[in-house]
Amino acid sequence: MRRVIIALLFILPTIASAQNWSELQGGGCIGGSTCPEKRIRVPLDEDKPVISVRFHAHDEIGQKADGAVRVKIDGNTVNSFIDVQRRGSVHTVDVDELRGRYLVIEAVNDDEVHIKDIAVLYGRELRGRIPRDRDDDDDRGDRWDRRPGSLGSWREYPRAEGCIGGSECRKNGTRITIALEPRPVLGVRFYAQDAIGTRADGRLAVRIDDESVASYIDVQRAGRRHEFDVPNVVGDRLVIETTSDDEVEIRDVEVLYGRGRRYGGGGGGRDWEREVRDQGGCIGGTECGGRRSRIRIALHGRPVSEIRFSAHDEVGTRAGGRLAVRIDDEYLTYSLDITREGRMHTIDGKNIAGDYLYIEPAEDDEVVIKDVRVQFREDEE
Repeated sequence: MRRVIIALLFILPTIASAQNWSELQGGGCIGGSTCPEKRIRVPLDEDKPVISVRFHAHDEIGQKADGAVRVKIDGNTVNSFIDVQRRGSVHTVDVDELRGRYLVIEAVNDDEVHIKDIAVLYGRELRGRIPRDRDDDDDRGDRWDRRPGSLGSWREYPRAEGCIGGSECRKNGTRITIALEPRPVLGVRFYAQDAIGTRADGRLAVRIDDESVASYIDVQRAGRRHEFDVPNVVGDRLVIETTSDDEVEIRDVEVLYGRGRRYGGGGGGRDWEREVRDQGGCIGGTECGGRRSRIRIALHGRPVSEIRFSAHDEVGTRAGGRLAVRIDDEYLTYSLDITREGRMHTIDGKNIAGDYLYIEPAEDDEVVIKDVRVQFREDEE
């Protein structure tokens, strides 16, 4: 048994948890005074939406240790500030199904950062509204079929396996990400064990997009199968991630899908979800991606009653920050004034139903947006 464990210490760290990840050519030193470039720009497959981006970054170049990067797809900022450690680590960035020509990783501060092992997880296709046969008097809106017999079957993800977390498996990152099908998820199960390394403190969390499935999973040294019920959640990605600094091996990941499909109507997609949240970010100006940067939140056809977020303009030298807020192509405000010190803003959603909410610069100036909350209209029974 001891020989097996020793062998795992050498073998498992080399297994990339490549759940259909596409490796991209590119990398190198960016930023600071000694690197020739300030950004890396890598071509993407324009026909596929991006679910996640993964790369390794370290700051063992130069005298300073202030390295940070931002990630964009074309001009859309995905993550405005990622702190890069001196010794380096793998960073995985969630992306809300953006399409684009290029993935851009650029230095935020005047400090050198080295980027390598860039990979992208593509989705299959952007989801649309899929009609199903129904009676004309069925006015339940855009919901998911939960009729008896709608239970589907377990789908295996054999490539979604490997060792994550801790010092032995840090090169593989701290999470496993799977691009989900556009169907409601009813269950998740996988095998996990903590027989790697000297510690026995492995813990995991499971989520679909930002919705928690299990927040505390104690992983046994000997290992066992974990299975969780999911209340018909529809999302872009399943994420299994470590919550402690200890190695965990994951394998035999399966997802139970329902057979229901979303159909057209005036209601909404996820009728159990009354609010969605987004952490926000810095957009606009020379420091935060310019006029083409924006925050994009999926609405799944739900009618929006209210939008709330905090915003300030304490970035950069100018103080002329303004925002435009729209649902698809319908504007809720063209030019929202953002003060230097910042405050909370509340915008009437006018019960507009759409695919995406966009918060974008109305002037070429940096604005920091935090704690975005989108409230949906509660459908009458």
